[in-house]
Amino acid sequence: MDRRSISGLKRVVEGIDETATTQDCLRRLDQRGRGCTPKQLIDKAKEIYDKTQTIEAFLAEFGGVFEFLHVEGDAVTVVYPRCFCHHIADEPKEEIPDEYCECSRSWVRELFESAIGQDVEVEVLESVIRGGEMCRFSVSFPRSVYHRT
Repeated sequence: MDRRSISGLKRVVEGIDETATTQDCLRRLDQRGRGCTPKQLIDKAKEIYDKTQTIEAFLAEFGGVFEFLHVEGDAVTVVYPRCFCHHIADEPKEEIPDEYCECSRSWVRELFESAIGQDVEVEVLESVIRGGEMCRFSVSFPRSVYHRT
């Protein structure tokens, strides 16, 4: 990441001072993303996960509540038609560093990790800030959730 990106991250991430490193900025984005995940949505996801017997059943039922969840075969994605982050709504998109999407990645991680009580992997596949037409995140669950009893 170049200095311009770091400076851009500091500008859009509150609480970062001029001595912050790239890792400081990314940690702050992780905290921000996790903190923005709505408790009501997390609670609903937990409720559904706890009452379903399989990850497939959880995803099918939760997809009826969380409209941005898409499941096609083994592929689980979260797809937004645009960037919903209110923290950067007034910032010119071309001035926001690509790394800012780590905040949204952490939002998605927090949602699913809180629901299932285990770590999940989330990858940014496409984002509006990075020049995409939408924001898409791939979600990978640990094997243990596929073998619940």
